[in-house]
Amino acid sequence: MAEIWVYLEAMRAFLRAAEADAAPDGWGVYRPAWPPLDAARNLYPKIYPRLVEVIQQLCASGIVAIPTEADIRNPELAEDIRRYFQAARAEALGRIAIFRLAWDAALSAFAARQIQYERFFFGDPVRMAGLVFQTHDRTPDMDRVREFLARARTEAATGGDDAGL
Repeated sequence: MAEIWVYLEAMRAFLRAAEADAAPDGWGVYRPAWPPLDAARNLYPKIYPRLVEVIQQLCASGIVAIPTEADIRNPELAEDIRRYFQAARAEALGRIAIFRLAWDAALSAFAARQIQYERFFFGDPVRMAGLVFQTHDRTPDMDRVREFLARARTEAATGGDDAGL
């Protein structure tokens, strides 16, 4: 669950950064900042299959033994379902509903198609990664590395705290 939370917060951070850094374009229309959105659209297709895998692992074998609605409505099975599908902190029907949702998201035919869809929705992932490298200005980041190395050399030459760099 922590891994899912981390991905969710990363996507929220991308959205917030895109909104916070919005700026007017050439026609005076405010547009979200593209770099955080581009980062999100390059990362999400990679993490979506992992999110599905986490759901599968959390559910373990319980996800494959879900009673059908007909089973639940069958008076002869109701007591067994109530007893054997309950959990320490969840009654059977609530737990079955969660497993049904997990099945739809992680194991159904829809789930398999959705994984494939998310992988390629934004386009060819290799091409998208190449475009990021070609279109985004790397100069500020490269300058930051150069400044760090220059500072380290200066400190090493003057016997500063980080003389080992």
